[in-house]
Amino acid sequence: AQATAIPILPKGDETMSFCVFSRRVTHCATILAIVLAVGSVPQSALAQVAPKTLSKDRSSEADAAEPNTEVDVPADLPAEPVLQYVAPKTIEMLIGVRITAPDGNMYGTLATTVFPTPWPEQTVEIVETNLPPTTQAQFRELPGGNRQWMFFAPTIPAGAVVEATVRVRISKSHIVGPEDTLRFKIPKRLSRDLQQFMSNSPYIEANAGEVRKIVRAVDASEPLTDWKKVEQLYDWVRDNITYQRGDLKTVREALRDKTGDCEEMTSTFVALCRAARVPARCVWVPNHCYPEFYLEDEQGEGHWFPCQVAGTRNFGSMPDYLPILQKGDRFKVPEKPEVQRYIADFLSSKKVLGKNDPQVEFIRQMLGDAVNLRAPDLAEQADQADPTVNDPGSSPK
Repeated sequence: AQATAIPILPKGDETMSFCVFSRRVTHCATILAIVLAVGSVPQSALAQVAPKTLSKDRSSEADAAEPNTEVDVPADLPAEPVLQYVAPKTIEMLIGVRITAPDGNMYGTLATTVFPTPWPEQTVEIVETNLPPTTQAQFRELPGGNRQWMFFAPTIPAGAVVEATVRVRISKSHIVGPEDTLRFKIPKRLSRDLQQFMSNSPYIEANAGEVRKIVRAVDASEPLTDWKKVEQLYDWVRDNITYQRGDLKTVREALRDKTGDCEEMTSTFVALCRAARVPARCVWVPNHCYPEFYLEDEQGEGHWFPCQVAGTRNFGSMPDYLPILQKGDRFKVPEKPEVQRYIADFLSSKKVLGKNDPQVEFIRQMLGDAVNLRAPDLAEQADQADPTVNDPGSSPK
C-alpha cells in the first residue's frame, strides 16, 4: 500500500364612592378623603400596577372610544444577536481527486480529502457529482463539525486517468462582532467538546514555559475585562511576530525566531489563549488560516469569535469570503495513527503493479469570480509575492 498525504390597574375604572350622613360625620369625612386621594394618583403610578398591559386610550385619539381595551406587551423583547452575518456572497468550488495509474494496475484505491461543511457564517450545497463507472464516494463525519469526502476505486487499469469531482455552491457571509464586549467572560466550566481546544495540538505547545510567561505578563498589566485580555494577547502576536513565509514551525520556534506566516501567528495566538484558559482553535480556508476564541455571555451561552492575526486587523469580526474548509487543529482519522493538526489529503492502494509510482492530484478549485478571492492584505506583510496564493489546490505546509 502506498500513501500520499498533503498537507433569540389597567387603568382601573375610576369608581365613584359616596357616604351617607350619620351621627359619625368624621367617619364619612375619612372615607371621602381616601376616595379623593385615589382619584389624584398619577396615571403613571396606576400603570405600574400592571406593567404588561396598556390602555388603548393612552395610545391614540382613535382608540379613545374604547378606554378599557387592553393590549398585550411582550414581556421579553428579542435580544440583538451577538454576532451578525451580513452581505453573503455565493461562490462555487470543485473538489475531488485525479489519479493516474502507473505502468501496472492499481487495486483497492482509497482517496480522502477535506470537504466544506455548514457553519453559522457559511452554507454548503452540492450541485453536481461526477464519478467514473464502478467507483464509489461517500462522506465521513468527523468531530467538531468537520467532514471528509472519501473516494474508492476497486481497479484502475495501468496508465488510466481517473477523475472524480463534486461541485459545491457555498454562501459565505461577513461576520460583524459585538459592540458591547463587557458582557463576555472566560468560561469557568468547559464541556467535553471544548476540552479539545484547551490542550496541546501538533505544533501548538500551549503548556510551554515561554507561552505561560507571556500570559503572566498580560495578567500583571492594568485590570482588564476578559475580552480586553484576549485582545491584548492578539495584539502581542501582531506586535512581536513578524510576518515571514517559510517552513512550518512550532509555537516555541516562532517565539524564538519572532517570525512566521499565518500558520505560526495563528498557532501562537491559539496557544496563548489556551494558556489563559480561553478555548481557541484554528480555522482553515484555501491557502490561509486564522484563529477563533470562545467566551460566554451573561447568560452562560458560549460564542466563537474570529480574528485576523496575519493580515488586516480584525478582532471579533471577519470580513472574508474565502470558504471554510475545516475548523480545529487536533484531528484523529483512521488512516493516520498520529493526531493531525489538519485533515490532510490521503491516498492509498492495497496493491500497485508496475515499476513506477501512481500520480495523484487533489482538486480544490475555485470557479468563476471566486478564483480571485484571497486572504486580505497578506501581500503587504510578506517580503515577496507568494506563488501559491492563487493556487486553490495547495495545502498547508
